[in-house]
Amino acid sequence: MEIPKHYTEIKNMTKATCTLEADGVGNEELALVGGRLAQVVKIIDREVTLQVFGGTEGLFTDAETVFLGKAPTLKVGDDLIGRFFNGYGEPIDDGPELMG
Repeated sequence: MEIPKHYTEIKNMTKATCTLEADGVGNEELALVGGRLAQVVKIIDREVTLQVFGGTEGLFTDAETVFLGKAPTLKVGDDLIGRFFNGYGEPIDDGPELMG
């Protein structure tokens, strides 16, 4: 098992993103920034930008950032295979409504 990468120097912060220098992270990789879930949205050389879900308000530039080494995943049942949905999760493929 790989040891998570820890960083404590955020270089830039907006309302929804933060940027830091990091090595060996991947696009869409999940991270925790000050305990908040985030996802890598851009990598340029060593500069990594994370979208912080829930926003960055209250975070400090020395907040611990831990990269989790994996992209988000979602387990689904067989009834979703080949289906198409809109942004609200509603079927748009003339298939049956989902149950459960």
